[in-house]
Amino acid sequence: MTPKMGKKTTEFPGLSPRPATRGLDNELFTVSLYIRVSTDRQAKEGDSLEEQESELKKYCDYRGFRIHNILIEKGKSGGNTNRPEYKKLVKDIEAKKIDAVVVKKLDRLSRSLLDFEQLMTTMQEHDVEFVSLKENFDTTTAMGKAMLRVALVFAQLEREQTSERITDVMGYRASIGLHNGGRTPFGYVCLNKELLPFKKEQQIVEVIFQKFLETKSLASVTEALQATHSATRKGTLWTDSQLRTILQNPIYKGSLRWHDKTYPGLHQPLVADSLWEKVQTIFSQRGHLGNTDSKTEIQKLLRCGYCSSPMTPSYAIKQKTKKYYYYRCTSGTHGKKRTCLFKCVSFPRIHSAVKTCLILLTQDRYFRPLETRITSHNTHIEATEQSIYEQITQLEAELTELKNKHDQYLDALITQSLSSPEKQRLNDRIEELLRDSKQTKSKITTLHLELTAHTEAKISLITLKTQLLHFRDKADSWDIATYRTYLLKILTDITYFPEKLSFHFSGLPWPIEIVMPPP
Repeated sequence: MTPKMGKKTTEFPGLSPRPATRGLDNELFTVSLYIRVSTDRQAKEGDSLEEQESELKKYCDYRGFRIHNILIEKGKSGGNTNRPEYKKLVKDIEAKKIDAVVVKKLDRLSRSLLDFEQLMTTMQEHDVEFVSLKENFDTTTAMGKAMLRVALVFAQLEREQTSERITDVMGYRASIGLHNGGRTPFGYVCLNKELLPFKKEQQIVEVIFQKFLETKSLASVTEALQATHSATRKGTLWTDSQLRTILQNPIYKGSLRWHDKTYPGLHQPLVADSLWEKVQTIFSQRGHLGNTDSKTEIQKLLRCGYCSSPMTPSYAIKQKTKKYYYYRCTSGTHGKKRTCLFKCVSFPRIHSAVKTCLILLTQDRYFRPLETRITSHNTHIEATEQSIYEQITQLEAELTELKNKHDQYLDALITQSLSSPEKQRLNDRIEELLRDSKQTKSKITTLHLELTAHTEAKISLITLKTQLLHFRDKADSWDIATYRTYLLKILTDITYFPEKLSFHFSGLPWPIEIVMPPP
């Protein structure tokens, strides 16, 4: 194909015809066209598949580009990359089969800035250019590359501003007593964004508070729960950190904590305010006593990477004058044979590494892969939720139809003159409709509970990033007790390897591993 130089240059403003050849071997400049439409509405607004394809072919004819492939995506959302034709496009890029990707509009390729940035990185690594007609992006020219970088900067700014607005909204919701979502606290169930007591779990929460008040020992509470076979929501045994999270969470006295502030909540408390305050007094006293000898910033969190045993604080006295503090693996304690070859790590080494690694997670190069994985996790759950919503809608329609029939038969029974056999048949039919209605309502209730479970399994990206940013900004100003309390709030444990740390965040079903910084 050769460029048609006779056409007017005003057909594609800002773009000039490109020579049809590229490189020393005079190979044709090869492109793939990507076309996507997700709804009928877009077709009516001028973004139909046919219209996109026609305009892109005209453009390639004008520029003298050879079309390698026309990838057409029907009925697919641009919010994620789970699209067959999109995946083919990526394979063509990685195989260096094309020189450029051409789309009509940027949002036809992706509506996610993160996905688009990753695709652009892939294209840059394989020397593939990008052309978008609507926005006038053309990275085959120096000006086009500059314009795209500027657009990405403003897009990133918009994303950060959106995050700030969401944080502000969540702060306002907390201030008026509304639960902000995320993982539902143990003891409650979330229905229509409202926290309601879950009787079975509520009883366990009451036992936890009462037993701790009596014994002042987390180990005693654990033993009491095991004796009554009271497990966690996942059916596992309780850990000290899980019990501490419950005992120090003001939500159980009817309050909500948002960042460093506590607000009166609209939900029902599970324990008396006086009981909750007495428990906090116990923790305060224990924390004060615990800090007299050593600065155990990550006590109860650290585990050995080799054998998964807890690592506890200890010390050694050298030259009879100075204490050296370290965390040691507890494998082999309590009379058991030691099976782990790992011994210990010093306080300064591990404390510095934990703080550095958590701060590193606020940086884009560490947070973006995590963001991608969380988005994929939530997208999968949302697809399941959509299916459940559709089932609920169908059952509700059936319930309405059953009610209408019930009302019609009941009206006929009241208003019409019927023989005894006819009345009996109507009564039998009414009873049958009532049974069907009851079964349908039961199915709807079951689906709502399933929906709640799936909703709880979603991960709040905003909450996680807010927690990390709050740690980054405040950690240096905290005392040991505040520092440790915050880590126990956001983490369930930290697994230590000499070369890396593995962080298990509350509400995150997989660990985050970071290479240990040099000493």
